[in-house]
Amino acid sequence: MAVPGPARPFYLQLADGRVWGATEFPGGFVCVYHPDEINVCTIAINVDELLADTQPGHALHGAQVQRYSQDR
Repeated sequence: MAVPGPARPFYLQLADGRVWGATEFPGGFVCVYHPDEINVCTIAINVDELLADTQPGHALHGAQVQRYSQDR
């Protein structure tokens, strides 16, 4: 049985300046933590779908994915 790779943390730089933490799991699905809302996360099948078709006014509209460097 194959052992999945580790989850990869990243963060989203929101257009309004806030930063949300996120993780990409083996297989591609992602979980994004909403620090301003208790116990709220967004789950998506991959990063592209997470950011696809977000409407103006949505927190993720215009967000940029920032990956941590390998030496961190």
